[in-house]
Amino acid sequence: MNKTYLALLLAMTFGLTACGSSSSDDTSVETPDEVTDGSGDSDAGSSDGENEEGTIYGPFSTGSTSEPVAVYFDLDTQTQLTLTEEEAATDTTWDIGFKRTNVFLNTNQETAVSLYFTGNNNDFYDDTGAPVSDLFLNASADSELDDYLAVTQSGIPEAEAFSTDTETQVIGDTFYNYDFTTHVVTPNEETYYIVSSDSNYTKFHVTDIVTEGRGIGEITLGVMHQSVLDGQTTFAEEVALTLDAVGCSDAVYVDFDMQQVVTQADGWDLSIPCADGAGEFTLSIADDATVLRTDAETYDGVDTEAAQFYGFSEETVSEYAMSANNWYFYDSTSHLLYSQFGVYLIQAGDTTYKLQITSYYDEEGTSGAYSFRADPVSGE
Repeated sequence: MNKTYLALLLAMTFGLTACGSSSSDDTSVETPDEVTDGSGDSDAGSSDGENEEGTIYGPFSTGSTSEPVAVYFDLDTQTQLTLTEEEAATDTTWDIGFKRTNVFLNTNQETAVSLYFTGNNNDFYDDTGAPVSDLFLNASADSELDDYLAVTQSGIPEAEAFSTDTETQVIGDTFYNYDFTTHVVTPNEETYYIVSSDSNYTKFHVTDIVTEGRGIGEITLGVMHQSVLDGQTTFAEEVALTLDAVGCSDAVYVDFDMQQVVTQADGWDLSIPCADGAGEFTLSIADDATVLRTDAETYDGVDTEAAQFYGFSEETVSEYAMSANNWYFYDSTSHLLYSQFGVYLIQAGDTTYKLQITSYYDEEGTSGAYSFRADPVSGE
């Protein structure tokens, strides 16, 4: 690996990022499967024989961007478990999982596995939240080993400080505001959503809500459609679309391509369930659609070539505990990930473990190949 070239590359990319508007990006991102400059090599592979504290396990491949694979790890035995995603959805043996940039915890156990960030290497980001390039550039598994070894039982906080993975909805209740004093519902006009459906994109927000009893009688959407099939690269001017749910007996369905109400048998993109003669306070996207929550200014259109990096997801998504203090810095210029070498505490059953991710790349520079340290937290 050309160290001089890599140093220049990192200096430039970190410098450009520091001048930008955002530093640490917690949005799920994907990196190229091959790192052509050779950066990100794992400092150590999987270890055989007797386990010593600080042993690096891996690299464990999580597949490619187009064909991701989940890796499940049992902290008790310090081994990878061979499970399908269907099996892992109910299995209680594994503790922590990896799938491309996501690190997730097992919520199937009697007490869900939980995580706490110790806060080491907070200085990798300055007071503005921008990455400090020299610290990322010079950090390695060897240089950050002392931080890992320094974590002992005296540093374990109360159980309330730990967080578990949860599930949430991208749209959910974010499209309206509810005043608990006056019991008045108003639209959250500042929150926008982009729906990817039928090869096209639609940006919308809610501009008006008229209640009917405890439900929605009428709701108005501000809709901006981008017909990729017609060659459009930006969203069209906003069009008001008012949906009437008063006296409904079935859900209200919307086709964004036509920007009108349709039936369930048609190619609908958004629906409002019906209950007791009014719409429920729920906006649901079609099963084959994905959605992104955003604001008015961030996107004036979707670049189809880069759409996979935007963070589109199904309506129900997992909120990973590690995302609150993510293990990596994503450089949007080089599309590489750099570990902060943070040390995390993980409670699984009656045991507290510590974890430090040391690399996201294998020796050939292929992304999605995790190496990490993991041990039970010892005494003083």
